[in-house]
Amino acid sequence: MKGYLVTLVSVLALQSSLALKNLEEPRWKSFQDAELECAKYLFITNKTLQRYHISGYPNEPSDQKLMHCIFIYLHAWDKVRQEAKDYVLSQFFIPSTTDCQYKLHTQECLDQNVASLNISDTLGRAYQTFQCYYQNYAGISDEVKWIPYDFSEIRQTVADCLRIVPQTPESLLEYCQGNFTHNPDYPQAAYCITVRSGFYNKSTGIDLEKLYVQYGTNALLHDHTKACIAGVADQYCKEPDRLIHIVLDCLRNYLPIVRDISAGASDVLGNPSECVVPPSPPPQTQPCYNTPCV
Repeated sequence: MKGYLVTLVSVLALQSSLALKNLEEPRWKSFQDAELECAKYLFITNKTLQRYHISGYPNEPSDQKLMHCIFIYLHAWDKVRQEAKDYVLSQFFIPSTTDCQYKLHTQECLDQNVASLNISDTLGRAYQTFQCYYQNYAGISDEVKWIPYDFSEIRQTVADCLRIVPQTPESLLEYCQGNFTHNPDYPQAAYCITVRSGFYNKSTGIDLEKLYVQYGTNALLHDHTKACIAGVADQYCKEPDRLIHIVLDCLRNYLPIVRDISAGASDVLGNPSECVVPPSPPPQTQPCYNTPCV
């Protein structure tokens, strides 16, 4: 009987691991994956793609559509501002080894060739954006990278976890009004949300790289943030205490936690009028380009 229980626990652990892996796998894509998928949607043949590769992606209507589709596919396009999210897009390009100011030159190219275009010229802005990266980086990377979530996906994950980890109606109402930090029901829900999203692993800890690609806040990668997390991890051994203190003590000011929790809780409650409008997320920061050459 004991052996059966050990086997059963092992099987359940394996199934849980595979479930999380399957949840993660669709989020890892390369630029080429996006290009081939978009070419299929837009009826662009392999022969045409080969010509694009040889000729440096010429400025043609079908190529403009292709680039816009790729940016959407990779979740690298801000649909409100009609501009690329550098913190997402740049990971799909190879850093230049011959120009130590390639990031600065990319931004100058964007300022000159994209900012001047009408915001309604979505395809033109996407194509010119691609060219700025293509011409100033060393090329397109063939590595697979993690694709950030749309806000709707984050919202759904939060709502799912608020159902998976039972919450009282009173707690849900507090969450949707932006009050959750002192709620005793919140830590387990927060653990579910961060693990299910792939931002946290009990063994490896918080994934700051993924959080940066998701939200674009530079402070997430700073040494003081990492030092704070290391200190909390040493102080708290049990979950979800460790995770909740990492989030609230080290990351809270850099993430739109209130917005996400409020939106998910509001959905679970059926979006009642008692739920306040979630506050705006923190500004999406772009990388600093004035670093001197070394």
